[in-house]
Amino acid sequence: MKNFKALFVGSCIALLSCLSAPVAANGSDYVTYKIEANDTLFGIAREYLLTQQSARQVQRLNRISNPRRLRIGSNLRIPRRLLAYRDVELRVANFSGPVTIDGRAPQVSQTLALNDRIVTRANGFITFTANFGGRISLPSNTTAQLTRSRRYKLGDALDVDFLVTRGRANISSPTLNEQDRLRMRTPLAVTAVRGTDFRIGYDPESGEFSLTEVTEGAVNVAAGEEERAAPAGFGIASTSTGVNPPEELLPAPAVNDPGAIQTGETLDFTLEPVTGARGYRVQLAKDASFLDVVSERLIDTEITSFPTLEDGRYFVRARAIAQSGLEGQSEAYSFLRKRLGVSASATSSLDDSAYTFGWLAQGGGEDSAPVTFAFQMWSEDAPDILLVDELGLTVTQLALTDLAPGRYEWRVAAISTDVEEGLIKVWGAPQTLVVSN
Repeated sequence: MKNFKALFVGSCIALLSCLSAPVAANGSDYVTYKIEANDTLFGIAREYLLTQQSARQVQRLNRISNPRRLRIGSNLRIPRRLLAYRDVELRVANFSGPVTIDGRAPQVSQTLALNDRIVTRANGFITFTANFGGRISLPSNTTAQLTRSRRYKLGDALDVDFLVTRGRANISSPTLNEQDRLRMRTPLAVTAVRGTDFRIGYDPESGEFSLTEVTEGAVNVAAGEEERAAPAGFGIASTSTGVNPPEELLPAPAVNDPGAIQTGETLDFTLEPVTGARGYRVQLAKDASFLDVVSERLIDTEITSFPTLEDGRYFVRARAIAQSGLEGQSEAYSFLRKRLGVSASATSSLDDSAYTFGWLAQGGGEDSAPVTFAFQMWSEDAPDILLVDELGLTVTQLALTDLAPGRYEWRVAAISTDVEEGLIKVWGAPQTLVVSN
């Protein structure tokens, strides 16, 4: 392993000064086996170890003089590398955008192979689920790989190791047994858990630092001679020189009018400012758990827009980014995307005695509800008095004659219905018409 100072994060973690340092038994590189009646070291090897030769290594490690006579009730320390195992599968649950696994496009339900290189580019997202109940989601601009994924025959102990060399990862872990090990690593840090929800991040281009953000449960962060605890709602930003004090995560930014129907060509959101934030991460997903993320933005203001999406129900959430780089809490909001709008223009006859107003619906599709239109006109001098007010139009043009000279304003609305929201009406911008003498 590389000689660099390591950060070992977890519920019960021994202090490490570097990743190559030996790990204590409860530091997860070993499992323990309690000796039972009639046990011999060679019998244990046949049942639980990779080879019979492994028994000699266990004998030396535990300073056993007679491998055929073991003290009942005593504990053997056995390195995980000697244990027989079966593979544990992580499968692709969802993905969107530019994502590759080992240079190829992924497939839903595909099994992730050891050391496959996972790359998500801008607006690329992928989520893996495991049969032990865990979940790992990688957002945009992340590079990662699965370096270990197994269950040992001894005690059915879990051992999963996931490396993030660039970007971020969101992890949800079930409660693990005492000898289980689930680790998320960066080149600078190791995060080990017993059952919690947390995030890690690593950005080698912005100066080497590693981030741990805890949203549920708790972790300990240790480096060199330092150790600090991070409970739920706190995070720790660390560098190779040490561990910073725990920092309370910034609160979730409120999204203004989050339930507004997104009918425009782009999807627009405005956040309430969060004191202490230097920016925000805003994500859109098809589900409230954000397993199926479809787009995200990193912004330094409270206003952001997303490209168009297919009509449907989506969710939005935002996290404030602190000066330290730690990302804060988030809250998911549901909203409806239903593209609906209208473009309009007016033409006149050669003698200006008649004016034709035409329009076209924007959005909708074969599966959309029928679109009808409304038309309004008023004098610029009396905007509260409608000279024309037509509803339920199914045509896309209207002709008006004998308009008195003056300045008029007019607009057209597209009208549709939704099963959940009912009637939806979207007015186009008012336009001006000048009728000459």
